[in-house]
Amino acid sequence: MALLVVGFGVGFGSMYKYISPRAVEISRPLEQFVPQSASAAAVPPPPADPALVKKLEDQIKADPKNFDALRELGNLRYDERNYAEAAALYAKALQVHPDDVDVRSDRGGALLQSQQVDEAIKELQAVLAKNPTHPQALFILGVALIEGKNDREGALANWKKLVATHPDLPELDAVKRQIQQIEELTRRK
Repeated sequence: MALLVVGFGVGFGSMYKYISPRAVEISRPLEQFVPQSASAAAVPPPPADPALVKKLEDQIKADPKNFDALRELGNLRYDERNYAEAAALYAKALQVHPDDVDVRSDRGGALLQSQQVDEAIKELQAVLAKNPTHPQALFILGVALIEGKNDREGALANWKKLVATHPDLPELDAVKRQIQQIEELTRRK
């Protein structure tokens, strides 16, 4: 199991570095899924720029339906590992633009990080109902299924679909290794 976690972390970290700057539908909160060593996890993330936080909070105070400010503040809170607040901000953003699959996927990730596995799965399935090949949703749903539900087959199905629908992502080799490891574990049982 330790190899699975390490392999997953390496795979996801590699995939994230490629996807993040290249695809609008992939948001930066994904990087938080990289498993951290005990010493790194004990170090709190640096706080967001207070001036930027204040600016966004002021924008939201002036216009509670400011989608961009809600999303960006949600991203900042996610980066600070304040997943519950990030999920709440994403939910407010979704009240403004309920069809935004990127924010819904971000919310799914924040919910998963908050140990709200069932809610996370619902959000990610809603994303995939609108965009069946959304790469972030496919990846995070796989994580939610294997980590939260011990559903290897569900995780494999989502990750295989990710690999099949986004073959040009060179970092998918890490995801492929994860798939291979899970398949090997399944065959051993």
